[in-house]
Amino acid sequence: MGFKTVVFSDIADAPATFVTNQTIIADYSDQDALKKFAQMIDIATFEFENIPLEAVSFLQQHVEVCPNAEVLKITQHRVLEKDFLNSIGVKTADYATSNFAENLNKFGKAILKTATMGYDGKGQFVLKAGDSLPELGSSPWILEKFCPFDSEISVMVVRSKSGEIKAYEPLTNIHKNGILDESYYPAKVSDLLKIKAQDLAKSIAEKIGLIGVLAVEMFVIGDELLVNELAPRPHNSGHFSMDAAVTSQFEQLIRAIVGLPLGSTEFHSTGHMKNLIGDEVNNLEEFYKNPNAKIHLYGKVEAKAGRKMGHINILNSN
Repeated sequence: MGFKTVVFSDIADAPATFVTNQTIIADYSDQDALKKFAQMIDIATFEFENIPLEAVSFLQQHVEVCPNAEVLKITQHRVLEKDFLNSIGVKTADYATSNFAENLNKFGKAILKTATMGYDGKGQFVLKAGDSLPELGSSPWILEKFCPFDSEISVMVVRSKSGEIKAYEPLTNIHKNGILDESYYPAKVSDLLKIKAQDLAKSIAEKIGLIGVLAVEMFVIGDELLVNELAPRPHNSGHFSMDAAVTSQFEQLIRAIVGLPLGSTEFHSTGHMKNLIGDEVNNLEEFYKNPNAKIHLYGKVEAKAGRKMGHINILNSN
């Protein structure tokens, strides 16, 4: 699109450093490095939300950051996120932030999660009434009532500086060991629920003051939608847009934060996204043989259990 990029990372061989114009490798707490970064750019965004809030708040004093630190503060903390969603009338699973043993007995079955930093099933315990609680330490935790959902869907929504807002149609997500394994388009829900999910995602994006892209993960229970999590950045379940939509989620992010008109969110192809998790990246032969498979490898140095090494978008034949 003609823009030059600078990547700030605390990891020397982060995949984004291979495809950028300039790179700064420093700890997120290094304010001198953050100042230098701010001087090199016109606008900043982030591609995952486990960045220390203090770093983004400090950076925001020197350069525009989209989404802003307040959006990050809400979405990187499960308690603040659910409190926010409930405050704007969006339903979530029941949850508790204290008296976990008592609330576990009330819920019957629940998932105990770290309130911050947990992702891809990390920092989570599935418990039932009467179970002993694990050692929790001083970090904040949240107990979420187990939700027997029919399926999980996600909607990618984008909102620009001008207030223009668009939502992609939802995809159905399949998880394996707590990690997103596949996302299918079109979502396996009714047309009415598709519209309801898009409208819900747009409303959340407006009320949180988003500038950028946001993934809204939802549980489908009959005709009801419960919002599970928010992610204010390009998301795994939005990767299918790279090859199957008129405009990918990544292009939309750039359009949104620099004030360009948003692109079309229409999908021109059906199919699914398959994550390459751990040593699955070593089994590419079958996908190379498929003329409808679009292979995206991230360039991570080492394949570890649970690590996302790439993904494949498989487009259905007409």
